[in-house]
Amino acid sequence: MKNKIIIFLMLLLVLVLATVAWRSISQDAAQVQVDRDEQSQPISDTENQNGKVGQEFERLNDSESAIDSNEQLSVVNQSEQSAGDTEDQSEDKLCELVSKYDDWQNSGSGYNSQKLVDEIRSWGNTRGYFEMEYNGSGMEIKKTSDYDYYETEDLQQMADAGDPIANVKYAYRLFLQGDPASLEEAQPYCEKAVVHGYSAMLRCKTSYLNHIVTQHENQEEPDAERIEELHVEIQAWQKLYQLRNDPLGQLFEVQFFTEVEGVEVDDEEVNAKAQTLYADIVKRRNNLGLGEFDSEPAPDIINYAVENNIQEGAVAKCFE
Repeated sequence: MKNKIIIFLMLLLVLVLATVAWRSISQDAAQVQVDRDEQSQPISDTENQNGKVGQEFERLNDSESAIDSNEQLSVVNQSEQSAGDTEDQSEDKLCELVSKYDDWQNSGSGYNSQKLVDEIRSWGNTRGYFEMEYNGSGMEIKKTSDYDYYETEDLQQMADAGDPIANVKYAYRLFLQGDPASLEEAQPYCEKAVVHGYSAMLRCKTSYLNHIVTQHENQEEPDAERIEELHVEIQAWQKLYQLRNDPLGQLFEVQFFTEVEGVEVDDEEVNAKAQTLYADIVKRRNNLGLGEFDSEPAPDIINYAVENNIQEGAVAKCFE
């Protein structure tokens, strides 16, 4: 049986957003995970530092230790109280947003609102967050329209003829094939999709750039300057999620961002590059006679969930 995976955010389901689908950069993703694992070590480092602090405290006389301990206890209590207040406020705000939907039902595994699902799906489709399926061998576009039944060659011809839906569907097909050649072939179609308003396809662009970075880094004598330029470009493309009011894409920006040793990227340079990219996209859009972007914001509950890192199961607390 096929496991259906929804690519856009639902508070009731695990947010996947096609992380599996981005296997076209599997080596890069593996390296990212290694980097993250390495970066997760500060917990142990913190424990070691706490041990050193404890040893330093032992060198103090009893009265000083007592004073310090009391002060620390006071700070901890205040921090815990502050954290508790913040958590309560977060839950209150979430429940306020949840209450805007009057069709919540308990499915046994959680609470569902069809109105919320429809609202998310409607917004997500305008940004290219189409539903997908995992069939045991890889991710595929779920067949929800006639375009999904066309042969790939026919879809390409339609895309080349200027059909925006055919273009984004074809871009997805190439992207999901997973091999470097298909990823490279997908680039002009992914860029066209972004011009057409499908901000979800920005991931296609950054995936390709990550692949190029890996190629440069694996050379016997890596070109550090070129690698730094690529990192600036990657982060600039990621910034476009913000300019397009796409909070789901901003999750990718956070999840896939890693600092590389020896590579320093200036934020001003990234912002300037992002503005240049955005201006070029707007220009291409105007040349096609498309006018302004449809910048309808995501549903409030999505924005709040992303900004506050709301986890699965949080909605259930509103019904306790």
